[in-house]
Amino acid sequence: AMSDIDTRFKEGNRHAEKWSLEDAEILFYKAFEFSNDSDDCLCVEDAIHHTKIPYSTFYNLIKKYPVLDNIKNDIKKAVLRRINKGGLLAEFNPAMSIWRLKQLGEHDVQKTDVTTNGKDVNNTPIINFVKADD
Repeated sequence: AMSDIDTRFKEGNRHAEKWSLEDAEILFYKAFEFSNDSDDCLCVEDAIHHTKIPYSTFYNLIKKYPVLDNIKNDIKKAVLRRINKGGLLAEFNPAMSIWRLKQLGEHDVQKTDVTTNGKDVNNTPIINFVKADD
């Protein structure tokens, strides 16, 4: 079974080597159009599935042609938009929408105190009175 997996990855790598940037861009834009237009596209993998190429080939093409990562990020943003809208309009379960958005890299707003690094800003010294033995 392990040899089957090894062969599949090797074939995926060789397959990516046969693609020109122009051919890959056509396929990636097909995936982007699906992600942007289809309510059935809820993850990047749905868009890849629509193109009928192996998932490993898609990601190997990004390694070969880093400019394709921009299109993959556009696919991801289209998915994020759909999930966000579905959660806000209660078309999707809001809790699951939040979970999925976080899985796709979205995060809660975080604020950091950069002026005091969390230290007390009151400059009054703290004086501890200790009762002396009589």
